[in-house]
Amino acid sequence: MTSSTLASRIKERRKALGITQTALAEKVGMRQQSIQYLESGRAIRTGFILELSKVLQVDPDWLLNGDSLTDKA
Repeated sequence: MTSSTLASRIKERRKALGITQTALAEKVGMRQQSIQYLESGRAIRTGFILELSKVLQVDPDWLLNGDSLTDKA
C-alpha cells in the first residue's frame, strides 16, 4: 500500500459522498489543511483511519488496502 493509493481512495470517497475537505476535517477532528495533505499523499496517523472510515462510510480495509468497498450507511 502506498500513501498515494490511500490518498486517492480518501479523495474519491469524499467526493462520491459530496463532502468538502472542510466538512470531513470537522467530522474527524482534523484541520482542513490536514485533509488536503492526506489527499496529496502525505502520511496519515493510524488513529484517524477508523474515524475516516466511519465518516466516509467504508470498511477500514478498503481505505488501507483497496479491498471490499462496503457502504456502511
